[in-house]
Amino acid sequence: MKSNYDQFFKNARKAAQGGKPQASSPKKFSMKEPSSSRFQMTEAQIEERLKSKAGVPKRRRKKSTPWSLIIFSMIGLAIAGAGMMHSEKLEFILKNIEISFMGGTAMAETPAVTKEAAPAAEAAPAVARQPSSSDLDHLSKLTDRQKELDARAEELARQEMELGKMKEELERRLKELEGMRNQISEILAERVKVDAEKVETLVQMYSNMKPPQAAKIFESLDEDLAVELLSRMKKKSAADIMNLLPAEKAQIFSERYAGYKRK
Repeated sequence: MKSNYDQFFKNARKAAQGGKPQASSPKKFSMKEPSSSRFQMTEAQIEERLKSKAGVPKRRRKKSTPWSLIIFSMIGLAIAGAGMMHSEKLEFILKNIEISFMGGTAMAETPAVTKEAAPAAEAAPAVARQPSSSDLDHLSKLTDRQKELDARAEELARQEMELGKMKEELERRLKELEGMRNQISEILAERVKVDAEKVETLVQMYSNMKPPQAAKIFESLDEDLAVELLSRMKKKSAADIMNLLPAEKAQIFSERYAGYKRK
């Protein structure tokens, strides 16, 4: 089918070229003949007109690929993906932009707003609600309660300080008493030791005396000391002295020595 169209177009071109009128020889001093260029067509125009008459559809030009649209679409998708991944940062940036924009707008509108707000500010004190008596009473009670709590806290702090001082004083006195007790114990121990040595000396002395002389002394001697001396003496020496003592005195010494007390 295509070869038939091509043959048809070739024949049409030949007919168009053969049908052109012979150009006459130019005449001197004559006006320039009207150009027949408007009757002459290019091969492309002739082919286009023949195709239109023959019912051949025109060839559609291939549409060029919209690379710019594709690139902008890809950039938009990349920005959208980054916005989804970093939504918080993007929201923060948009808020800053909005705040700066709104700040500029607010600065431009500030004088008018200030002028309008001035009468309202002047009228505000008159509109403010005055505190009622119950509110004042409640506030007074709260103030008194606060003062009471502060005074109690100060009193507790003072008592705590005094207790601390008393504790330090008691600890100091206890240390002093402990020192005194140790001193007394040492003195008593020394005294007991000395007394024991003295008693031992008396025991040796009365043991070496003759029983009648020793018995005579024991009759007027302190009963506790006499019992202590007799308890430390040898049994034979003590028995000889007890044998020479009056019966009543010997009975008392025996009862004291055994720890017996008459009722």
